[in-house]
Amino acid sequence: MKILLSIFLLMITLSVFSASADTIPASNKLIEYTGRIDFANPEAPEFSYSGVSIRASFTGTSIAMIMDDDIGQNYYDLILDGRMLDTVRVTKGRRIYQIASGLKDTIHEIEIFKRTEEMFGKTRFFGFVVDKGASLTAIADKRPLLIEYIGNSITCGYGDEGVLGGKFGPTTEDHYMTYAAVTSRNFNARHLAVCKSGIGIYRNYNGPAEGNKNTMTNNYTRIFLYDEKPEYSFKETPDLVCINLGTNDFSTTGGDSALYVSNYFRLIDTVQSKYTMPDVVCLLGPMLSGPNLIRVRKYLTFIADSANRKGKGRVTFFEMSQQTGDLGIGIDYHPTVAQHKRNGMELTEYIQSLKGWKITPLVINANVTGTRNIQLEFNTPVNDPLNRFTGFIIYGDNTPCTIDSVYSDAGIKIVHILLNEDMQAGEKIYVNYVPGTLVSDDAVKVGRINRLRVQNNLTAKEAAVLLQKRINPTR
Repeated sequence: MKILLSIFLLMITLSVFSASADTIPASNKLIEYTGRIDFANPEAPEFSYSGVSIRASFTGTSIAMIMDDDIGQNYYDLILDGRMLDTVRVTKGRRIYQIASGLKDTIHEIEIFKRTEEMFGKTRFFGFVVDKGASLTAIADKRPLLIEYIGNSITCGYGDEGVLGGKFGPTTEDHYMTYAAVTSRNFNARHLAVCKSGIGIYRNYNGPAEGNKNTMTNNYTRIFLYDEKPEYSFKETPDLVCINLGTNDFSTTGGDSALYVSNYFRLIDTVQSKYTMPDVVCLLGPMLSGPNLIRVRKYLTFIADSANRKGKGRVTFFEMSQQTGDLGIGIDYHPTVAQHKRNGMELTEYIQSLKGWKITPLVINANVTGTRNIQLEFNTPVNDPLNRFTGFIIYGDNTPCTIDSVYSDAGIKIVHILLNEDMQAGEKIYVNYVPGTLVSDDAVKVGRINRLRVQNNLTAKEAAVLLQKRINPTR
């Protein structure tokens, strides 16, 4: 009876939408797909890996998506016009998910980004629902770069939204906030992840010393990790491939060094056979420690140097900083979002030096630092050569605030915004920015910022103390 009622309600929902909206099929050529996706049915592409992205620009005042999930435990981030709008769980059964309504009647961009990993099952996408008479348009913000990440639970984002001692589940995993996704956004690059918690090069977590069959090395060429068919097409060569594997091979006793090294070479050989002269970075970090950290560092240095000498594409080694607990520890000792941000910025700086790519300036932290002070931390130093700093709009509980001044410190990543009125404890603070003359040190313009939420941790007592100090600075 409950199933019949659900079907009946779904039919009502579909009929209401169809009367006042248009459906854009999944096969529409203006939809940008990134990730390992099975297009055997172009009207219902299917996927399971973390970080699969579906992006489109549309006209009109509303947008919805039509999806179906095998298990009902996959979560997706919804990014509208560059702003994180919401997170949605896709349930079993085909249905419509409203993303946004009441928008300004103009061109908008939507991105659907898969937070959760393949262990939570497959999802199918059937298209978008837009206003009657509205349509998709060509995406204005082109992303010419593509970075591929091959990894384990660290790359998946296992437990990054939880704390040590907590229970892992789909709500505690956010691939969007991993070092990998942070790095991709820093370069405005398309993002392709091939990752699975517990997987290794030759031996999965706590596996036998002789190794496992279902490792990344053996299953890398597939669209779905545990399905022999279909195989991935490898039609598009990434501008960079990052491999972050080895933690599971040596996280418990019994890891075989020779098997690890030989199978790592085999994975690099596979990557080089599928792509034309790819740049490959062998990554280390941030969960190993002690003798195992020293061992794997030595192996990866040797592997990268030896593979690079073959002349089939540049291969280098980069070690991200190990977690120390100063940024917290996630579930089952995995890195937190804060640790991922740190590692993402380290990898970004390394790739910038390796490839010469320019960093797209983005705000990575926004905080209230006083009753009238807001700090925006960017991923790269920014400044205004004309010293104008115009274009910022601050909202407190949806009411515009008057800005006194804006400035940046030369050579660092902080922009200070000083207000003419006091912010209150618990007040919801947002930042908007209309692109003006603010640029990075690489002369890349700072793009539009839409309702960026500012972290406001002021308590009533702290606000009162800060206010008193400002009024009577000598006391």
